[in-house]
This record gives sequence, C-alpha cells and structure tokens, in this order.
Amino acid sequence: MKKVNRSKGLSPIFVIVLTVFIDITGYGIIIPLIPFYVNEFQAGPTALGILIASFAIMQFFFSPLLGKASDKKGRKPILLISLLISFIGFTIFSFANSYFMLLSSRIIAGIATERAVAQAYIADVTDHKTRTKEMGKIGAALGAGFIIGPAIGGILSTYGFSIPGFAAMILTLINILFVISFLPEPQRDKEKIEITSGISGYLRELRDSLRKPLLGPTLLILFIVTLAFSTIPLIVPLLSIEFFNFKSLELSYVFIYIGLIQIMMQGFLINPLSKRLGEEKLIALGPILMSTGILLMPIFQNVAIFFLANAILAAGFGIINTSIPAFLSKRTSLDEQGSILGIAGSVASIANIPGPLIIGLIYDVSGSFVPFFISAVMLAAAFLIGCRVYSACKFLK
Repeated sequence: MKKVNRSKGLSPIFVIVLTVFIDITGYGIIIPLIPFYVNEFQAGPTALGILIASFAIMQFFFSPLLGKASDKKGRKPILLISLLISFIGFTIFSFANSYFMLLSSRIIAGIATERAVAQAYIADVTDHKTRTKEMGKIGAALGAGFIIGPAIGGILSTYGFSIPGFAAMILTLINILFVISFLPEPQRDKEKIEITSGISGYLRELRDSLRKPLLGPTLLILFIVTLAFSTIPLIVPLLSIEFFNFKSLELSYVFIYIGLIQIMMQGFLINPLSKRLGEEKLIALGPILMSTGILLMPIFQNVAIFFLANAILAAGFGIINTSIPAFLSKRTSLDEQGSILGIAGSVASIANIPGPLIIGLIYDVSGSFVPFFISAVMLAAAFLIGCRVYSACKFLK
C-alpha cells in the first residue's frame, strides 16, 4: 500500500469519499430537470435522447484519458481539472436559454470523470485486504448523492429551473476548495508512467484490455450489467404505473428505496461478503441477483413482491458496482490503476446509451413482460461469464 500524507488530520479516504458524494449530489440536482428543460425549449423526445447520449459518449472517450492522465500527473490535479469542467458545465446549464446551450452543458459535463480518478485514488492508498471495503464507500457515496441530489433539485425547481443549476455550481465550487485544502496526493512514482495519447491510443488500450484473460470478460460483464440496469429508470416506472397506478410521489419513493438498498450493500455489507466469498464469486452473484429481481417484477402483480424484487435488483447492482472495480484494480499494476478504471468507466458509459432507447421501443410494441425478460436473459448471460471468470481465477491460484 502506498503511503499518503494526511492533510489537517482528515483521513484521505474520508476526503475522497466526501468529494464523490458532493460531486454526485450536484449531478443529481439537475438530472431530473433535463426533461422539463427540453420541453420548455420544445425540442421533443429525440432531442432528449441526444442529450442523454452526448453525456455518455463523452464519458466513454474522456473517462479513460483523464484516468490515464491521473496515473502520470497525479490524482489531485486531474480531479481538480475534472471538477472545474463540471463547474463550467453547471454554469452553462444554469444560464441555458436554448437547446444548443443545454446540449453544450451536457457535452462539457461528460468530459469530467471524477469517479474513475476517485477509484484510482482508493486503489493507491489501500491494500488488497481493504480495497473492496473502501471501494464500497465510493459506491455508497454515489447512492447517497443520487438520493439527496434529486430531492434538492425538486424542491429548488419550484423557484425556477436555473436555481438548481446555481446550487450545483455552488456545491462544485465548495468541492474544488475542499479538495485543494484537504486532499493529499498519494506518493507514487509517476515518472515511469507513459501517457497513451489520443483517441487511437485509448482504443488500442481498450482492445488490449478486452483481450486479457480476466480483464476482458470482467469488462464484458460490466457492459452487460450496466446495459440491463440502464433500462430500469424506464421500465420500472412504466410497470409501476401500469400495475399499481403510481404517481410521481410514489415513484420517487421507489428510487429512494433503490438508492437506500445500494447504500446498505456498498457501504456496510460488501466488505463481509467480499471477505467470505471473494470478488470472483461476487462478480457472478451480482448478475444472477439482478436477473432474479427483474424477472419477478412483471410476473407478480403485487406491491410487496414489487418492492422485494427491487431490493434484490438493487443489491445485485450494488455488488457489481463495488466488486468489479476492486477486482480490476487488484489485477492491474499500480502505474495503470487510473487507466483500467477509466476504461471501466467508459465501458459503463457507452452501455448506458442504447438500453433505454431499445427497451422503450420494445415496451411500446410488446407490452410489459418482454422488456423485463430480455434484461433478465442478458443478466443471466453475464452470470455465466462471471462463472467462467471465477473458474479461471481458481485455476490461476
């Protein structure tokens, strides 16, 4: 484990986790408002899809590039650059008076990649025994931010759509000052690390990672799981409206509930599970739990089973969200932590693009059961790949 200088008595892990929480809270403040902004500009559903896709595409390309840059230039400087980019994106969002400005804000926001750098920081300052536990704190911070952010955004939006944007700006500015003041840079030998330049270099690294015996299948699992989970914000509300006639308030409770389950899993339960089972088994366990939860929802028109299924689904995704970054970092050299975690972030980002578009069309054509069944089958395939990863790890031991 690399040594790290403590800053003003604060644990560096506490500082980086709090940084992620503040960042995701700011992100969560504006996300629920984007569809309303699009309607205000009379841009339509296709324009909304372009907004969502533009952010994910920028994440796909820039997450590994900034992650790799943090390997060379240091975690703190790249994290500060990333937060500054987020601040610019929120500023444009706050003053947006046209669809073009709104699109520009999402493109700029997509360049920022705080999560990959934060995960690489955790890898720097932990050893193999504690890494999964500390990675779980990053996941819990993400879950908490996604709960608190939309709640703040919803309250502030009653005073106008620009007010939540200003709140996100202020939070990001506080975050920048917090990182400058309290986050120490891990002691690392950065001179030996080479930066792969350009998009072609990144694509080559992605190709090389996919070809590696353990990393490639694990990244494929991450892609499938993220693709399946990206459909949840679409199909779960549609099902809850169709089955139970839920309104917006009840739907907000559903997503708060999902967030709380993920916080419990990633913040408290993932460490004992990892110690007992190991990441290799968890990578297989996560998808099969998710598949079970998704499949239960449309079969039983019962509120209790609906919430139970959502709990199983959220627990499975929480396991994957923590175990895969920990697994990848433990099988990557210290000088490539930012790079591989950045690649993982970009794989997850690109997986978020097609899911809602495809599943939404299928839901319109076929009804409620088929989209859930397709997602469950995809996750079952991820489970089988996870079993292969587990077998390969046993063989290598």
